[in-house]
Amino acid sequence: MKKLILLIVIVAVGVFAYRSCRSSEPPATTSKSSAPVPAASTPATPPAEVISGSSLNKAFPQANGDFKLTFTQEKDGFAQAELSRAGAKVAALTISDTGANPSARTKFAASTRKIGGYPAAAVGSQGTAVLVADRYQVQVRSLGPTFTPADRDAWLEKFKLDALAAIRK
Repeated sequence: MKKLILLIVIVAVGVFAYRSCRSSEPPATTSKSSAPVPAASTPATPPAEVISGSSLNKAFPQANGDFKLTFTQEKDGFAQAELSRAGAKVAALTISDTGANPSARTKFAASTRKIGGYPAAAVGSQGTAVLVADRYQVQVRSLGPTFTPADRDAWLEKFKLDALAAIRK
């Protein structure tokens, strides 16, 4: 029995050594295809450095009255909080740095509506967002029918939008 275990261990080590010493490049093919190999695409402009979530937290509004603000997520380029009234969650508030995702700004290109002096756009039927300093998307999303579009606009106005515009990496 010991000889069998020893044999299995030796074979396993041999296979491992063979695979780790082998070249990791795939073998050359003998295909006679003359089609050109496309070059890897590179972005036209490099993405901006993403702002930390803790820096974004500073731009959130203060909860007042019946409202309570609870931060639920923070990571580089993103911060989220839930807004509650009388213990029920009524809205999700987010700030995202579009530096790493410039295509997120496209919905604001044709916007004629402004909130707090910044272009605003609807995000589905339950969300409203503004684009601050052509970089930060600030969004308020209703979590139920009691939080109206007018409520979303009012809470977007409460964000420290000008302070957010001043954040640079």
